[in-house]
Amino acid sequence: MLLLSCSVTHQSVSGPASALELGKYVLIIERAPDGQVGHSWKPVEDFNLTAHSHPVAARGVQGRLVQAVAFNRNCEEERDACESMCLAGLRGRAWSHMSAGSKKEHCVRVCMRPYIDCCKLRELAEGQAVEFHAIAEAVDWLKQNREQVLEGAVVVIAGVAFVVAFGGGGILFLVPVISFASSDVVSEPRVLAVKP
Repeated sequence: MLLLSCSVTHQSVSGPASALELGKYVLIIERAPDGQVGHSWKPVEDFNLTAHSHPVAARGVQGRLVQAVAFNRNCEEERDACESMCLAGLRGRAWSHMSAGSKKEHCVRVCMRPYIDCCKLRELAEGQAVEFHAIAEAVDWLKQNREQVLEGAVVVIAGVAFVVAFGGGGILFLVPVISFASSDVVSEPRVLAVKP
């Protein structure tokens, strides 16, 4: 019996091998036709910055990023409500094997991820840079929260600052800030300070 493979091979960029190479790549996050959210890395030199530039590029990297969205959620109240609901759901015979302390510990653990996500969204809305120490953590968070991320926000991944930009079809681009620097825009040495 002969089995044939119908898969098409395509060249894909594996992305940065380490945090030292992050500034050489653009992170692209998009929803596939099957509904899954995926990501890819594209070398900066192969990315058309003018097609996806944010107004910060026209003013130079020293331009101030201003967010126009007010954040009206209370992350601490949401966390407390989550923990209360979780604890209320752990009553009855099915949960009698757990002590009150272990139930509380379980609920704190369950409600921590949504709380962290809420806090990072609050930081974005307040115009502060959101900082991640690990590449995988940043990519996962951006995939989950891509619709709440504001254009022009600064995201710091392993010490490299990226500016958020959007393309057609809701594609999210994270472009290294250093990519916006050119001899046309910056005529004198300047320093960009990114505050976590």
